[in-house]
Amino acid sequence: MKLSFKIPIAFAVALLSMFAGALYGIHALNRSIDTYRITVQDNVANERMVSATLVAFKLQVQEWKDTLLRGKDPAKLDKYWSAFQTREHTVDTLAAQLKKKLPDGESRALVEKFADAHVSMGQGYRKGFDAFKAGGFEPTAGDAAVAGVDREPAALLEQAVQKIAADSAQVAAQAALDARHATQISVVLMLVVLALSMLGGFLFSRTVSRPLGHALGCARAVATGDLTVDLNARGNDEIAELLGALRDMQASLATVVAKVRLNAEGVATSSAEIAAGNLNLSSRTEEQAASLEETAASMEELTTTVRHNADNARRAATLASAASKTATHGGAMMDQVIDTMHGIADSSNKVGEIIAVIDAIAFQTNILALNAAVEAARAGEQGRGFAVVAGEVRTLAQRSAVAAREIKDLIAQSSGRVEAGSTLVGDAGRTIAQIVGSVQKVNDIIGEISSASHEQSTGIDQVNTAVIQMDQVTQQNAALVEQASAAAQALAEQARSLRDAVAVFKLRDEAAAVPEWQPGVRFGDQPGGQPASRFLTRPNTQRATRKVDLPAGMPRGASMNMETVPASLIEHPEAEWQTF
Repeated sequence: MKLSFKIPIAFAVALLSMFAGALYGIHALNRSIDTYRITVQDNVANERMVSATLVAFKLQVQEWKDTLLRGKDPAKLDKYWSAFQTREHTVDTLAAQLKKKLPDGESRALVEKFADAHVSMGQGYRKGFDAFKAGGFEPTAGDAAVAGVDREPAALLEQAVQKIAADSAQVAAQAALDARHATQISVVLMLVVLALSMLGGFLFSRTVSRPLGHALGCARAVATGDLTVDLNARGNDEIAELLGALRDMQASLATVVAKVRLNAEGVATSSAEIAAGNLNLSSRTEEQAASLEETAASMEELTTTVRHNADNARRAATLASAASKTATHGGAMMDQVIDTMHGIADSSNKVGEIIAVIDAIAFQTNILALNAAVEAARAGEQGRGFAVVAGEVRTLAQRSAVAAREIKDLIAQSSGRVEAGSTLVGDAGRTIAQIVGSVQKVNDIIGEISSASHEQSTGIDQVNTAVIQMDQVTQQNAALVEQASAAAQALAEQARSLRDAVAVFKLRDEAAAVPEWQPGVRFGDQPGGQPASRFLTRPNTQRATRKVDLPAGMPRGASMNMETVPASLIEHPEAEWQTF
């Protein structure tokens, strides 16, 4: 069975076992809780009903006492004796219901005794009622006939209440005990399941760890170069498939090592010949690249100067445009100020008109107050108070008229000043409009200068781009040549390193050693006349431009063999090339 099935099945068995234990505990707890709930609800209902019976019984006794105390009045005698009989019937009804509802036991026996005692007590109360009437409605006569007759029934009901409460407490204790037992059983089941799961996990881990340990040892042996180790794959699970894959990998690696040993020597010799020819081409390309670099530098300086002038013109145009916008905004603000001043003048005129109305009202009020004072004087002593009020009104009217005239004078002065301010603001607005026109003309002239500078900069950029492209093409050619030369030289050294590296591998048939490389055999040819795929491909002309500095004293274009290859090129074949 595969691990993809073993692991889920093991986990499923463990989880199902734990779920079964937990389910049993939950079922036991729920059963205990349901039993406790039903029993306690019944006991509480019974206890309340017994308590209600006890209350009704005490009310019955109270009605008897009221009958004795107030029975001299015939109306009250009938009232309280009827109430006593009603209470008696209520107690009998509740007792009968309790006898049907209570289960067999001590509580039911106490209620039955109470019912019998209550019947006897009713007969005694009726005898006492007859004695009460025979004794001339004297309370002592009736009370002496039934003295202490209610104590036994009341005690029986109280005992029944206590018994029901004790039964409820006993049920609660039993429910708690059942819950503890269910919890203990659940814990024991969980521990047993946990122990079995741990044991199964240990046994399962051994079935997995042993094959994995064997695979790990074989992988370490292959890592050290030993390709002769035996990989035995047993079973049909993923670990057996892993061992089979390692065995296939070992066989493939042995084949690759044998082929690498065969071709490493040929790579070294061929790469040295390629490097010598590339170095000659590189020296001639470098001279052309140097001339193009000087031309590109001059064009770059000219481009920078023209671009700087164009930038200055654009900045001046931007500043002039901003100034024009600011001046235009100022003109708009001045127009708003003029409108505001006119609005203030109109408001002042309206306020003056309102003040004139107030002045007229004050004048009329003064006249009316004067007439009222005259009429009050004619009235004599009865109009004296009214005359005082009329005088106060006249005084207030005069003060209002004076204040209105003062406000009118102030508004007239304010209107004159506002008119003068409006004239000045209008002059300022016309001046700002002239400034806006001048700034706009300056902005147009600077824009023409900026456009001309931009066209000039664009033309120089095109010339500079053409020179730079020529320089880049030349540098790329030189860099690619030197890269190919350095790569060929490094490839030869890496071939020797590769041959030494694969020498550490131990093959099963060491007798099939790699033969010496023959110069007449083309590099990469396989036994049997089948050519192998070439290792060297056309260089990528889109690579970044690089430069390799030749050692001092080495002539440009000189051919090189492996003895003259610089050590830096061999040790660091991936080093970054420098741009011309």
